[in-house]
Amino acid sequence: MTEWQTVADLVSSIRTMDFSQRLAAFLKTELHCDQLLLLGCRADKHPIYLYDCIDIKREFLFHHYLMDSYLQDPFYLHAQQATDDGLWRLQDLFDSAKARKSYQTLFTEKTGLHDEFCLSFKLGPNRWIVLFIGYREPNQARYQTSYEKLTQLQGLLSAFIRQHWGQDSFVVSNASSEKTGLQHQLSQAFSCFGQQLLTDKEQQIACLLLQGFDSEDIAQQLHISTGTVKNHRKKIYAKLQIGSLSELFQLFLTHLLTS
Repeated sequence: MTEWQTVADLVSSIRTMDFSQRLAAFLKTELHCDQLLLLGCRADKHPIYLYDCIDIKREFLFHHYLMDSYLQDPFYLHAQQATDDGLWRLQDLFDSAKARKSYQTLFTEKTGLHDEFCLSFKLGPNRWIVLFIGYREPNQARYQTSYEKLTQLQGLLSAFIRQHWGQDSFVVSNASSEKTGLQHQLSQAFSCFGQQLLTDKEQQIACLLLQGFDSEDIAQQLHISTGTVKNHRKKIYAKLQIGSLSELFQLFLTHLLTS
């Protein structure tokens, strides 16, 4: 597939279920990156999982990062505080080489990545998209080339992101017509998680909880009361024999890795 065909596919996918995958394909073609993660963010709420191309140490994302580790992520904190779109490298986040090296060592241990970029796209005062792009092996020449390329692409990516998510909900659709192996695995895991124990409505709510939505968000999306959502949550926890959102994430992670 040519570069322009990849761009054409991306443009044609705006406001469709295939947009995230097409965006990932475009970025992989341009940047030759190893991993990619898209999150929808809102002030004072958990980030919403939108898409990933992560094939190693995925458990860190679902069991730790989306639960609470994002609050210690300097990239996420910079994006949260930014008043406009942003593009950051690790070297942009730390005042000293020692602090950067210390963070990078821990980051590599947890994620299997050596280098990372973060782009943030502000959709409003309390709503933004965060895009993480990672590399497994250190390569300063490639890293610099990718940074220069991202600088050139930032405006274009911003336009794509705003066209797709400017007004729409961050809900992930499981009905994408074309998925990577990982996305197919995740979609299948969502569709059958708790299937033998939960009703259709409970399963729908459980999947929204796993994406990062809280009870109030879910009530608005499903046009039911917050109290009704909370009652469903109690039933979900009881049927799955768990007592917290953290345990729900752990149960889903086990399901994801073994399904």
